[in-house]
Amino acid sequence: MTLTPFAWVLLGLGGLVAFLSAARPEWLGWVLLIDLLAVLAITVDAFTLPRADAFRVQRKHERVLSLGTANRIELHLEHALTTPRRARLRDEPPPFCDYDRREFSVTLLPNQPTQVVYHLTPRYRGEARFEDVFVRVAGRFGLALRDYRLPARESVPVYPNLLQMREYDLLRHRGRLQQMGFRQLRLRGQGTEFESLREYTPDDEFRKIDWKATARRGKPIVRDYQTERSQNVILMLDAGRNMLAEVEGKRKFDAVLNAALMLAYVAVQMDDKVGALVFSDEIDLFSVPQRGRTQVGKLVEALHAAQPRMVEPDYLYATTYLARRWRKRSLIALFTDLIDPDASRMVLHALGTLTRQHLCVAITVSDPRLHAWSRQVPEKPLELYRRAVAVQTLADRLAAMRTLERMGIHCIDAEPETLVPALVNYYLQMKARGGL
Repeated sequence: MTLTPFAWVLLGLGGLVAFLSAARPEWLGWVLLIDLLAVLAITVDAFTLPRADAFRVQRKHERVLSLGTANRIELHLEHALTTPRRARLRDEPPPFCDYDRREFSVTLLPNQPTQVVYHLTPRYRGEARFEDVFVRVAGRFGLALRDYRLPARESVPVYPNLLQMREYDLLRHRGRLQQMGFRQLRLRGQGTEFESLREYTPDDEFRKIDWKATARRGKPIVRDYQTERSQNVILMLDAGRNMLAEVEGKRKFDAVLNAALMLAYVAVQMDDKVGALVFSDEIDLFSVPQRGRTQVGKLVEALHAAQPRMVEPDYLYATTYLARRWRKRSLIALFTDLIDPDASRMVLHALGTLTRQHLCVAITVSDPRLHAWSRQVPEKPLELYRRAVAVQTLADRLAAMRTLERMGIHCIDAEPETLVPALVNYYLQMKARGGL
């Protein structure tokens, strides 16, 4: 139990009156009475504090938390109080997570549970461990305080960002995918798979005219095409040492994992088969491409525990392994990092055999700090050195990407915020062109 500031003020006034009574002995009786009443009020207030079993707390959230996203956390506090009380509620979130707040000042009303909400943003995948919830309740007169520790320990798995998939579905149904940076999924009139016949319009190309249908109906008829379905997409994720680097507080591996799963989610919407291969100096995981929404769930379960390691990635071994296990033409999306032309030569040497049969694309995460430092006007020696390093690093990355593109390997280099739409839009563009 502790005393409130009001209680200390009350005791202080009693002491001041006792000090003044030294000059007026006839006040001594009143001084003792005032001090006795103050102590009695504090004692009575302390006895009105509820017992520990008067409270029960429940923490509500999703079954899994999404990495790098503000997850909604609700605290429901039930109590057996019969009078209104002022209280302070505090949660203990996991240490590797950011939060907007964790302490709340509330008023506990009789027979009414209290609910508070805050948002939690995990920085790493794995297990997020919540500790107990603490409540500080004031007495009936606001003179005494008591702290309660309510059991609420739990561990919640942190998965790649799943909330963006829900947002994608919501915006797709509303026709507002542009808000996420995505283009329209179904590009009618493009692709190479026949969809339907319709009347000719002045905007149509002559090569789309179906002359047999035109002769039967006696008026110009054109063919509409849609993007091909039942194609294959394989996600190759580099789990080597380069993917341990952090960009905007998030490891590069986590950033590309979010993008890879979002690509998988969009691909199964297009009825494509999606698989995954995670590698470092050995093969950590291989999932054969399959169709259907259940495949996304399988990939999430398989990939959420994948972690990069401080080893040199063996690109040649990974591509050789993939060539033996999967021979059908596919879009091979390699998620890696290109530091310099030497690194790109290893990637090129490994992907060289795959480009003969598959469409390959290399996806990397760029650091926005490098672009900011390269444009900064230096005023100190440290800033000059930082700008020189940033310019050289960006030049090496650009040279590495140009080397890959000259050999027919497309490169996507984007910051974490724009990586997902850049990758998904490239996939949709390839589908529309019949590039797969």
